[in-house]
Formats: sequence, structure tokens, C-alpha cells
Amino acid sequence: MNTKISFGNITLGFAVRRSIQKLWTYRVRRGNGFFGSNVGERYQDKYSYFVPTSITNTQSETYRVLYREAVSNWKSNLTEEEKREYNVRVQKGMHMSGYNLYIKEYILGLI
Repeated sequence: MNTKISFGNITLGFAVRRSIQKLWTYRVRRGNGFFGSNVGERYQDKYSYFVPTSITNTQSETYRVLYREAVSNWKSNLTEEEKREYNVRVQKGMHMSGYNLYIKEYILGLI
């Protein structure tokens, strides 16, 4: 017997990733061993639909501009050698890529 639940034309289940009629938002996440989850297990989350107030706040615009500049610089102004240097720096215990380190330092004004 098939007991799948559906909402409109969407079958709800273990891999739904979207918002439905601005009522509910579904996501799938992998367990990471934190917050009571089992490593590698997949979890389906459901929560009320909302639009974050921060997506249009003017205080964030400065950081959005800096982020766009940083990404553009990484893609077009850094040489492969410079990118490699960032990748070497993050191998010393940091949990991020050289690209992410560059973006972080650019936004913090360290570059």
C-alpha cells in the first residue's frame, strides 16, 4: 500500500526541498553528529514559510558590494600562484577553502 502524502502535485517525503504556496518550507540536511543527529543520516525539516527581513536591509548593502568585489578580484585579478598560496594557508587547521579565506580577508579589509 502506498501511503505517500502529497500537497498539490508535489509528493512530500524524504527529499522535498522547496517552499509550498508560501505556507511551508522543506529542506533536507545530512546529520553531522551535532544537535542530536546521526552522522550521515538524512533528515527532512519542515518549517513555516518566511521572508527574512535582512534581504533588503540597507546596512547589508556595503557587505554585498564588498562580496561582489572580492569574488570578481578572485576570478580575474589573482594569479594561479596567489590562489595556490591561499589554499596552502588554509591547510594549517582551518576548515575552509583558499577562496573562502580570500573573501573573508577582503571583506574584513585585510587585503
